Amino acid sequence: MVFIFFSRYVPRVTDIEERGATGLGSLLAGNRDFRLLWLGNLVSVCGGWFTAVAVFAMLYEHTGAAVAAGASLAMRYLPGILFGTWGGVLADRLDRRTIMLVGDGVLAVLALAFLLADSPGTIWLAYPLTFASAAVGFVFQAARNAWMPSLVRPEESVLYAAAVQVNGLLFQAVGGLAGAAAVTLVGWRWAFVVNAVSFLVSFHFTAKVRRGDRRGDTRPQAARGLRAFREGLRAVRRSRLVSALLLLEAVFCLGLGGSITAMTALAVQVHDLGDGGTGWFYAVQGLAGAVVLLVAAPRLKRLPEERRLVVLGLSCLGEGLFTAALGLPSSALGALAIWGAAACADVVYGPVSMAVLLGHSPNELRGRVVSLWSATATASLGVSAVVSGALLDALGPAALLPVLGACMALPGAAWLVALRAGLLGATRRVRPAAGSR
Repeated sequence: MVFIFFSRYVPRVTDIEERGATGLGSLLAGNRDFRLLWLGNLVSVCGGWFTAVAVFAMLYEHTGAAVAAGASLAMRYLPGILFGTWGGVLADRLDRRTIMLVGDGVLAVLALAFLLADSPGTIWLAYPLTFASAAVGFVFQAARNAWMPSLVRPEESVLYAAAVQVNGLLFQAVGGLAGAAAVTLVGWRWAFVVNAVSFLVSFHFTAKVRRGDRRGDTRPQAARGLRAFREGLRAVRRSRLVSALLLLEAVFCLGLGGSITAMTALAVQVHDLGDGGTGWFYAVQGLAGAVVLLVAAPRLKRLPEERRLVVLGLSCLGEGLFTAALGLPSSALGALAIWGAAACADVVYGPVSMAVLLGHSPNELRGRVVSLWSATATASLGVSAVVSGALLDALGPAALLPVLGACMALPGAAWLVALRAGLLGATRRVRPAAGSR
């Protein structure tokens, strides 16, 4: 459905080029500071996928239970509830560049600390280390998501979000395959070392950037602490569209988190792809998603917001249907193909939703609005990962995947119906509370 929509309603790439619109390559080539942050994020994401494959392999080696992988995913997602939202407050009050530099340094140390968990007696350390790494990562992301968009023009917000997502997808593919190879050939220890080095490289690139909106509301009388958090909540509630987007994200991610847990069981238990089997699924997801996004990004840039909102619903609906299909009997190659198709349906969702959020969030509220959206997603992902991990051990992926697919497809269908009925109201920008700039 996503592809039918693009073929009928979205301008062709050649038309865009004739009109002088820039693509991802032009954005990166012509914007030094954005390119530096993009490169730093790219390297650290690659290392992160090394660690994701290594942690899953380590847990299955020492526990042999799907619920262990689900618990590990929960430790990655749940810190977003506590630290993601407060990271947005910090990003709107402190120097965003400094937050990112400190975050890179702490994450490098935590990556090496995973080496201490590689034994049956110390495997429990993987959970607090995953939690701590995720907590620091969410604060880091809040600062990056508040600072990095200010390095591009407002009309380039879709390209900004697409560029960030593309580097994640490409290096998810490279990191997934390399992580699978590393785990299979030399074990998971080197994956953690590579991840630590990647954070140091990210630190190097970030330290070179000084432009952009490094601070939010700098007024002495600006709200702090809990008042600042409540101010962000009130700002979100004042926009029906942004509130609806957070609700869509919450319900959709109840299925998404479980599908990632189920993918681990498909790779390791059902299709017997070995300790690094999850790397193959990550690689297919990254490659398929990156190709689609590179083609779609300049087209999405030309779309009016009303049509972008249609893309959101189609994306959720498509990924849900493909996820449900993963429960059908298939070969390993067939499962990888369906997983890749789900990635193609999903990949346009991130840039479009981020562009909507940025378009409705002024600089002094940007960190909190985007962080609330991220925290909503991570809370649902964490709950879904834990519950799905327990259900996988009892039911198996064939019975669970159709349910998870429905959790993603139904909110997408409801979103499209609400758009058709005009229930989301007129799109309008989130404004600061009284007394803010």
